[in-house]
Amino acid sequence: MEDSIDIKQLFSVLKNHLVPIAVSAVICGAAGFSAAEFLVPKQYESSAMLYVENNQNKSETLNVNDITAAQKLVNTCQIIFQSNKMLDSVIYELDLPYTKEELSDMISVTSVNSTEVMRITATNEDPELSADIVNVLVELARDEFMRVIKSGSIEVVEYGEVPENPSFPRPMIFGAAGVILGAAAAYIIFFLKEILSVTVTPRDDLSKIYGVPVFAEIMDFEAADGNGYGYGAKQSKKRTASGKRASSKRYLLDENTPFIIAEAYRAARTNLIFSLAASGGNIISFTSAEPGEGKSTTCANMAIAFADMGKKVLLIDCDMRKPTVQTAFKLGGQNGLSSVLGGFCSLEEAINRDVRSSLDILASGPIPPNPTELLGSGIMAKLLENVSAKYDYILLDTPPINIVTDSQLMNSIIGGHVFVVRENSTSHPDIADALEKVNLANGKKLGFIKSFCTGGMKSSYGKKKYDKKYGYYRSYGYEYKQENEK
Repeated sequence: MEDSIDIKQLFSVLKNHLVPIAVSAVICGAAGFSAAEFLVPKQYESSAMLYVENNQNKSETLNVNDITAAQKLVNTCQIIFQSNKMLDSVIYELDLPYTKEELSDMISVTSVNSTEVMRITATNEDPELSADIVNVLVELARDEFMRVIKSGSIEVVEYGEVPENPSFPRPMIFGAAGVILGAAAAYIIFFLKEILSVTVTPRDDLSKIYGVPVFAEIMDFEAADGNGYGYGAKQSKKRTASGKRASSKRYLLDENTPFIIAEAYRAARTNLIFSLAASGGNIISFTSAEPGEGKSTTCANMAIAFADMGKKVLLIDCDMRKPTVQTAFKLGGQNGLSSVLGGFCSLEEAINRDVRSSLDILASGPIPPNPTELLGSGIMAKLLENVSAKYDYILLDTPPINIVTDSQLMNSIIGGHVFVVRENSTSHPDIADALEKVNLANGKKLGFIKSFCTGGMKSSYGKKKYDKKYGYYRSYGYEYKQENEK
């Protein structure tokens, strides 16, 4: 897949991760301020200024040549003040516990704005000692200057004073630097995570990438719960080792379903009807690349959505290794698909009638030792042919296609596969592998349904709003927009 980075994506990363980026900035800013205030040794700086004069005859008029010569003398003085003799004298006068190299690092001599004025600066952890070092250098300056230069003179402009505040570190500067670095580091991490991620993200256009239409994007039920969009019961936030939420609760469409989710399923239903009209057949397989993508919940809710139209619908749980339909709909009885295929009961005895209005359900039944052989058997083909004539739509909840090949054995019977992909979880390599398996088995790819989507909610003036754009007839170039305030 080819991808490019645009300005919109750069701002999207900032918008989507604004809170953690801000938190990182505040933490790093506080850390920088605290380190400067309490951890980094404070340095105090004291300065004295000297005027270097080339012409010792005060009565003569100062000319440009004298000023130029004085400026050159300043450069010479910079060497003199850090000479071994000068440093030894300062160490002796103040009885300093430093070597000449250490003392030299504390002293700097510079010209003030390229003039004949020279600034001597000493930096030390002891503010009084920094002033003492500067003033001793000033006292030694005249004699040493005359001894070496033998012309000109030095006049003291100002002596060094004991500094009240440290020159380094400055907590506010450290704090500001921490804020900038913290925000930048967090942004870079999130940006790299997004562009290097192989999982399906909200900005991924699956229809463009794989040439398969996206029927709908189903919002995360728990996100709807947390924002006051209709469901009272919270889904468990416990997560498995893979990072996916582990919960026994399955959300089924009813009168309490948030509008944004119900409308997304209706959009998926309409898109699927048009897709079936083009491909033919009324048997639909719902599958996913890997477990935990929301396949079973999506299949069950699509069956409810079709039944809400008044169509006669049969939902069959073909995932006989890990069945969920019976638990989700709280069905009683032991018979199911495996019982019918094994000859233990008739189809009429196994079907649960009118679980919802116009919706019948055939549970998986007892887990058999040979589910693949049963689904690929002639009995299964005959069963589907039989129910196809009695129902408007038959929805099959089949196992993940990258785990087992059960759904592939029914390619010649079914109208096609609907792939459920989970936003921020399903990987593109897994999707590519699943589609390739269908291609090799000459199966039909009807479209994608994205589950656990997080987009579509905005807050304005404290009120929650829906602002969702549903992909409607995407493969035909139409667009349906729905906006509603709860």
